[in-house]
Order: sequence, then structure tokens, then C-alpha cells
Amino acid sequence: MKPEKCKTRRAHSDQRDGFTLFEILVVLVVVVILSAIVYPAISAMTGTENLLRGGDQVRIHLARSRNQAMRSGQTLALRYELTGNRYIIEPWTTGEEFLEAGATPENQQLFNVMGTANAQAINESKYHTVNKLLGYPHKLPEDIQFVGSVTEFDARSAILGNAQLNQLTTQAGQTSMTDTIQGVWSEPVLFYPDGSTSQTELRLGSSDGRGFIMVRLRGLTGVAYVTKVASADDIRQLDMQRQASQ
Repeated sequence: MKPEKCKTRRAHSDQRDGFTLFEILVVLVVVVILSAIVYPAISAMTGTENLLRGGDQVRIHLARSRNQAMRSGQTLALRYELTGNRYIIEPWTTGEEFLEAGATPENQQLFNVMGTANAQAINESKYHTVNKLLGYPHKLPEDIQFVGSVTEFDARSAILGNAQLNQLTTQAGQTSMTDTIQGVWSEPVLFYPDGSTSQTELRLGSSDGRGFIMVRLRGLTGVAYVTKVASADDIRQLDMQRQASQ
């Protein structure tokens, strides 16, 4: 009789091995529910991290552009792609180069400033960082793009770049590198040889529109810094405050 009881117990234990279809479905439902809860949090953390990395990347390039303008004596400009993730830093003509070179309306044709300045500003320095800084598109982190900017009026650029006010100038941007690159590009953010810059606030946003960050550039000192991550409501309130103060 004892051997028969052992066989019966083994039969029962064998029948309990594995999962039923119902149990598998329950586990799948739980996994789906947990994924739906956890994924938005992970996605938000990733988006915030990319925003912070993008803001810091732009801030570093702003600082390097200012330093290179001071070192080379050549005005530089940053232009970004509207609703895109690319930006370019390049030599820029404001007309100041003519004045510093001693040009006059009579001998200005001897100064091929745009062509010469572009080549000199890129090639005059042996610093490896300069070769990586000027003359080709930089890209923001994945899923981060430029959503706009706020720039205060730059009287210096307006006067130097106006042919009616400065006989030695040509219109800035005639030979911009962005002319040959598809996309809609912003007005230039300028870095002058004396260390001053355009007073600008560059706005970066996640592709889903949930988060934004601002990189602010102080015109007088040329110091750049990154704000905290903001929401769309925060941006709207900031714009309303600025409009009210004007």
C-alpha cells in the first residue's frame, strides 16, 4: 500500500508544475500596469537630463566663443536653427574690422574682409578647441530643440552693420555659413573682441513640449548661465511679466 501512496503524491506534484493561462495573463496585466506607471517617470527624468545637458553644452560654447573673439580680435556669431537642434558659430562682419584695419571708403575694396576674416579666424589659432568650435553645425542632445530666443536691441551692431551710418560696412550675414544649409536660422548672437556680447536668452525645449530651459547671456560682461527647468506655464508668465514691464 505504501508504494501506491508515493505514486499518488508524485502524480499530484507533477500536476502542479508550471503556470495556468489565467496566472500568466494576471502577470502580464500587472507588468503592463507597472510599465504604464513607471515609464512616464523615467521618460520625464531622461528629458530633464537631456535639457540640462543641452543647456550646459550651449553655455560652454557661448563662453568659448567669447574667449575666441577676445583672443583673435574677430567678432563671432552664433546662429541656431529655429525649431531645430543645430547651431553654428562663425566669424561675423560688423564693419568694426574695417575701422580697426584703417580702411577708408577709398581703399575699402583692398580689404576682402569677409573672406579673409573667415579664413583667418578659423586658421590663425593652433588651438584644437577652435577647430572644433567654428565653422560646422553643432547639435543638441536627442529630443532637445531650440524653441526661440529673446534678444535686447544691440545698438552697436545696428550702427556698425548699417551701411547708411557706417560707410565701411557691408551688410552682416551676406556670406553666412548658414546660407548653404537647409533650415530657418536665427538672427546672430554676437561676441565682440572687447568681451561684450549680445544680451540674449536662448530657449531650449523638449520635443514633447513638457520642459524648457533657458541659457542667458549678459551683454556687458558676456557671462552665460543656465536657468532651472521650466514648464510652458512658467514661460508664458515670464513673457507676460516682460511685456508688462516694457
